[in-house]
Amino acid sequence: MTEKRKLYIFTAVIISGILVFGIASSAIEGFLFDQIPYNYTSYLSIPSNSPDAASIDGYYKLYGKGRNFNFHIVLPGAEGQESPLDYTADGLNGTGKINDISITYGTITSLLSGNFKNALFNTKINGNYTMACAAWTGYGKFTNNGQNFLGNFKIDGVMTDWEGTFQLVPENNQISLKTDYIFYPHDNKTSNNIKEVKKIYYL
Repeated sequence: MTEKRKLYIFTAVIISGILVFGIASSAIEGFLFDQIPYNYTSYLSIPSNSPDAASIDGYYKLYGKGRNFNFHIVLPGAEGQESPLDYTADGLNGTGKINDISITYGTITSLLSGNFKNALFNTKINGNYTMACAAWTGYGKFTNNGQNFLGNFKIDGVMTDWEGTFQLVPENNQISLKTDYIFYPHDNKTSNNIKEVKKIYYL
């Protein structure tokens, strides 16, 4: 058993005991969560914009400790297909913070069974993040009420701005990132300039 797995199980057992005796509080939950380091890497696929083009595949990495986290997205080869204003080989980098966390029964059972993806979706959280890639910067917020994992984002680019919402949905062995957003010329958001997009990414 790895040290990381031992730490998750140990934490889950402690939280279970607290809940059983009815003395759990948000402060205690937050303290326990703040002690947990994590480092997770997985596959990422971005569907093509036309039937004749191939999808863009890569990976994302999520790492941090407790409430503070970082994320890094790399799409090998995409720098040859995208404008250097939109994407470079350095990828996308971001930081975030979980402001509030509430551990549920589903969190505990998922941790005890080793299903960390389900633990994420069963844990009530909200927070914010910032990100940067190539010549643009962005920011947003996210929240999970234990049933729906939702968020929003705003990206300020050199030539184009984007803003919209997203939803994370568990699907079998992967997570779908369903987005609904608009884009328009930088600092020129008018009704005749706006274009709408709905797109699904797979993690």
